[in-house]
Amino acid sequence: MNESNTQFEKRKRDHIRIALDPRSQADGQNGLDSIELIHEALPNLDFKEVDISTSFVFSGVSGNQSLPLSSPIFISSMTAGHENGREINERLARLSDRRQILMGVGSQRRELNDSNAAEEWLQVRKLAPRAKLLGNIGIAQLIKTPIDSIRRLVDATEAVALFVHLNPLQEVLQPEGTPSFKNSLIAIENLVKQAKVPVVIKEVGCGFSTDTLKRLEGTGIAAVDVAGKGGTHWGRVEGYRSEENEMLYQVAQTYANWGISTVQSMLNAEEAKVSYEVWASGGVRNGLEVAKLCALGAKKVGIAKPFLEAALQGDEALEALLNKLELELKIALFCTGSQNLSELATKRVIR
Repeated sequence: MNESNTQFEKRKRDHIRIALDPRSQADGQNGLDSIELIHEALPNLDFKEVDISTSFVFSGVSGNQSLPLSSPIFISSMTAGHENGREINERLARLSDRRQILMGVGSQRRELNDSNAAEEWLQVRKLAPRAKLLGNIGIAQLIKTPIDSIRRLVDATEAVALFVHLNPLQEVLQPEGTPSFKNSLIAIENLVKQAKVPVVIKEVGCGFSTDTLKRLEGTGIAAVDVAGKGGTHWGRVEGYRSEENEMLYQVAQTYANWGISTVQSMLNAEEAKVSYEVWASGGVRNGLEVAKLCALGAKKVGIAKPFLEAALQGDEALEALLNKLELELKIALFCTGSQNLSELATKRVIR
């Protein structure tokens, strides 16, 4: 279904408004309450020695490449392509620029049919030339779009990598959705061969099974963000865009708790024994939860709703949020006797 610009703007405004509604949150379902880090009363290090820096390692045209990052925390994809989201993205990109963390941009779907939509990124890049942006396109759009058009999305953002988001539940409940996923794996393989930047596959809040993670092995992707159930539930979001007496609203209530939790998705990745990086997101709200996911094997951990709320307040609120998250993460390392993220992931610190 083709949307007018007015319809698109309304849909994106609805997404922001409803995503902040507590009814759209699958609170308590990410599984992180079941994970406990083991306290080390006698850590053999000083707190100032704790190092949360990391890198994004991927295969490039000239061999393995490494992108240094200040921490594993990244800004999960939220919104793009409309006036209300422009200021949000500018503030988030400035944070990425200042602090050298990854930032996923919102869906660039609109740019495929509206060349003016890409102008948003020109302004973002003027304000944040060093921001580590990840482009973003849905699998339904990737399947039917020439690779040259996808490359233009990467060029528009000057992206360091490209997210391809998988969202079957959202697409089937969205009035304007495109629930056409046949030949997805072939489309991903073709993209990896021609994109010229690393490709990261992500869900949008319903997680990954072991089988799906195994099917992605061998495609050449750089990473999968399991994006499990436990945070903003896009099935609920789309349902709340409809009236209570409408079919999609009622069906969305049936699927309000659909998905695989963030923790279970990470356990599925461990069972799948994949060679690509595994990232995690889905209801992450503090630095201790970031540490738990890193201990489970996540190389990067995405956060969305807290960054969105802070971005609506301004740059100072964003800076304060990231300071808090990183301090909480460092304390978790110190109190488990882990000097760095590698030690946290390999020592026996989980109960």
